[in-house]
Amino acid sequence: MKRVIALLLFCSITTVSFADNDWSDKLQIHGFASQAFVYTTDNNFYGKSDSGSVAFTELGINGSFQLSPRLRLAGQVLSRHAGAFDHGSPRIDYALIDTNLISTSKGRVGVYLGRIKNPIGLYNETRDVAHTRQGILNAQTIYFDKVRELVMSSDGIHLYGEYFLPNGSLLIQTGMGYPLPNKNVEYAYMGKDWAGNISGDELGIFGRLIYEHDGGRWIYSLTGTRMTLDFNHGVKDAIPFPAGAGLSSGDIDIDYTVLSAQYNGEKWQFTTEVAFEHTSYNDIGAAFDSSGFDSLGYYGQLDYKFTPQWQAFIRYEEFQLNIDDWNGKKAAKKNIATSQFLADFGIQQTPSPAYANYAKIWAIGGHWDIQNDLKFRAEYQIAEGLATLSPRENDLNLGDKYWNMFAISLSYRF
Repeated sequence: MKRVIALLLFCSITTVSFADNDWSDKLQIHGFASQAFVYTTDNNFYGKSDSGSVAFTELGINGSFQLSPRLRLAGQVLSRHAGAFDHGSPRIDYALIDTNLISTSKGRVGVYLGRIKNPIGLYNETRDVAHTRQGILNAQTIYFDKVRELVMSSDGIHLYGEYFLPNGSLLIQTGMGYPLPNKNVEYAYMGKDWAGNISGDELGIFGRLIYEHDGGRWIYSLTGTRMTLDFNHGVKDAIPFPAGAGLSSGDIDIDYTVLSAQYNGEKWQFTTEVAFEHTSYNDIGAAFDSSGFDSLGYYGQLDYKFTPQWQAFIRYEEFQLNIDDWNGKKAAKKNIATSQFLADFGIQQTPSPAYANYAKIWAIGGHWDIQNDLKFRAEYQIAEGLATLSPRENDLNLGDKYWNMFAISLSYRF
């Protein structure tokens, strides 16, 4: 009921108008609201979806104000209810000052300062707004919702430059900022909610190189980030074995690189992205591999526009947690040995299965633009593996290997 009231209040904002034409020329305000229903045959995604869940609501309002020809303010407030991940508390998604340092017929150079959307992949900066997503969900093997806050925004400064070439344009962006991890990130990288907290107290590095050819018909992109998360176990002494496996304060290093390519035709579009991630744990404890591991995620998606109002897509995506242990067979054997060892101390622990370390998903869906500002979507996924799911909503040791998802959503924007 509270979400329904919030949706009605949100939609009423569209009745606001600006009497001062000077202000309306400089000020732009937009917003969006989206409600989805998710059903899974097994496992959970955004609430108790194996029984059907409506716990996926997105509300956002964003605006920009042109202070001067070279100075712009922009920001967005977002309320997101997403199962156990988020309970709808409003927060600042981004808030920045955009300073245009140089502007000529050949290009421009500028600086972002504040809370900035991280330039990762083709869709990270726009993934909040449902109308910009090809499906109800972006490919989870690249744009993990279970660590959304970590990759979405950072507090810092970015320098960008756009150069206009005879047959295209080149955009370069680089910067640094403090990441914004939360408990969802701790669950994803450490398996549970430990005592203490995880934080982003060290500057991360972000970069993007994107080339658009022939008016955007072809798009090629290289993006990435390197960041360190700090974990403080929250007690004076390390948590003793076996209850905490010798857990102590330390950090997690993450390198994430995405290669992207896209073709845009009159009727169809093809997109593919590949992500490489290296993760290593330092001084946290024996339960976390200090030598690190390399992960791989990728997808290919074909979109076809039947009419201006009707569009469909088909996508295959895959994620491997450790490319040196394809399909997680080595990890499963190790987990069995660990469970047997703990049993000698009277601790019963179900070993994590091999399929918790990968995900292979076929997705098909489409949307109907009822009006320019109102969109209906439907999506069906056939999945093998659990790697895109969060231990915050699932016991991955007991999850089902094969599961399907059906989702529908209605999205409004102004």
